[in-house]
Amino acid sequence: MESELLTHTVTVYPDIQYQDVGTGPLRSVLLTICFSGRLPRQVIERNIPVQITVSIADEYGTFASPVVEAVSMDLCSSTGDLTPSDDASVCSHGHDDFPVLPNDTLIPFLPLQHFDYADQAKWASLMKDIEAWLVDQVNCQTQLWTWGRDVFWLAFIAAYPSFPGGLWPKWDSRIPLEGTFIEQWLEQSGDVATTGDRGAMNVLPDIWAEFCKHAALFFPHPLVASD
Repeated sequence: MESELLTHTVTVYPDIQYQDVGTGPLRSVLLTICFSGRLPRQVIERNIPVQITVSIADEYGTFASPVVEAVSMDLCSSTGDLTPSDDASVCSHGHDDFPVLPNDTLIPFLPLQHFDYADQAKWASLMKDIEAWLVDQVNCQTQLWTWGRDVFWLAFIAAYPSFPGGLWPKWDSRIPLEGTFIEQWLEQSGDVATTGDRGAMNVLPDIWAEFCKHAALFFPHPLVASD
């Protein structure tokens, strides 16, 4: 017998980032999903599926499509307890109150300075900055480290899009070849010819779009510093 789904529907209205007179992408939206109540002991060790469906009205579907990326965030107290009133308070927080990072935590390479996503040398420099920060300053048991690992691989591939072919530098072995993006890249690399300069220019816009989306998970501010 299939269990019934408990469904809650919420409508959000993303801001539009106007770039010129004719176009403007929707800004990323950070959502928190809280779960009230406690699980009985017999189900604690199970993988509990949570289905998340994001839709956009048909008339906008030809211009923009939603992409969902999940990162686990601990919004509870250090003891893991939430009283009913606390639960309601946390779940009602808006975007401005989302505890993306502790106040004393800095991401030194953001916002990006004088950055051109079409310049592979800029990506190579950014990749080295992320690598140094990740292995020297971030606890590898945290979600911030997982996030940093993923942005590292985005920057690495943007700098060296022929990887695993072609020429590329060694990276710190403490950063594993793990994460959705790099694993998919390696799977597809066997089916695609070595990426040359022309191919690099084709993938850089896609990698930049993915980088922007992923960066917003922990840095919900303008990504490139204004001059």
